[in-house]
Amino acid sequence: MKKCNVGLILSVVALCALLSFSPGKVYADTVVTLTLDGNWGDYTAYSWTSGGNTYSNVAGPYVAYLNGGGYNNLAVLVMCYDMNSPTDIGTVYLGTVTPLTVSNPNYQALMETTYLDNELIYSDGGLSAPLATRGAISTAIWQIMYPSSTTNNTPFPDDPAAQTYITDAITAVGNGTWTLEDANQYPTWGPDITTIQRFGGFPPVPEPTSLILLGTGLLGIAGFTYRRRRHA
Repeated sequence: MKKCNVGLILSVVALCALLSFSPGKVYADTVVTLTLDGNWGDYTAYSWTSGGNTYSNVAGPYVAYLNGGGYNNLAVLVMCYDMNSPTDIGTVYLGTVTPLTVSNPNYQALMETTYLDNELIYSDGGLSAPLATRGAISTAIWQIMYPSSTTNNTPFPDDPAAQTYITDAITAVGNGTWTLEDANQYPTWGPDITTIQRFGGFPPVPEPTSLILLGTGLLGIAGFTYRRRRHA
């Protein structure tokens, strides 16, 4: 009777696990707490003029800490989706991380917003991007998301510098350059308290089954490597 090659079997499991693991997946309705960095010195204000008036707000991205649902006090960069909804820094807020689906009433806006999340945080350097870029993309996101904001009772003060980014986002979504799969690299955190801000731009949590397979796969690789060394 032939011996079962455990190392080979584990290697096959490893390969399947690594192929099945996708950091772009997120499972629905994940309860997660979000805490914004509590040091005011880490925030920078951005100003713009609209209709003869000058406005100022803190430019993204912001450092936040996520806990629960697979996140373990993970420090991430996030973008704020609502300009007029106050969120206190250093305060723990409970909310839900949700993937985007075509049935979402804010589907188009979130598609465009996640495109801009990717643009600022991953293409332009995040916190190291020039303040003018950070501010213009922040106001572009606020303008796009404003119709679905819980505090949109006044006209949004459009930022002229944001218009190019808004156009780029609309174009990328419209021509298919930015897809739903791309958008779900950046799920949305929605607060239980609807009077505070929504956030996005952070990585999703892998599905639990993918995590289990990945762990098994890594053990498989380690076991196969060990057996090869013993018989070398």
